[in-house]
Amino acid sequence: MLDSMIITFKQLEMLKGLAEKAYPYEACALLAGSVEVCGSSNTYRVEQVIEVDNADRSSISFSIRDEDLIKAYETITSNGLELVGIFHTHPFSNAYPSGKDLRYMQINPVPWIILAGDEIRAFIVDEGKGVKELRLFIS
Repeated sequence: MLDSMIITFKQLEMLKGLAEKAYPYEACALLAGSVEVCGSSNTYRVEQVIEVDNADRSSISFSIRDEDLIKAYETITSNGLELVGIFHTHPFSNAYPSGKDLRYMQINPVPWIILAGDEIRAFIVDEGKGVKELRLFIS
């Protein structure tokens, strides 16, 4: 079974707005919500987009300041949610994890959503099998 992620059209538009605002740098955000486990597959449901600044101010990488990360996690837990995704953009490449993304995906084993132009894709590290793409549903 394939894992999937559900995001609303409004949330997707918000992410596209973050990308436009950050251009030519990568934009980033944390996605909060819930995870539904059904057998061997998971469905990640986005309920909240939490904008965070790209401390790198780079078009080829992003990082999140510790204080921004702590504040975001406080927001997530106070709303009774969990981290269900890490979003960022690739302003000048495709919507596929870079080498640096792949390294950090192993440390942060939640879905990573990448927006490049009009293409948006979601990936997650599959233990022992590398990276797999999730089905992305826009509601």
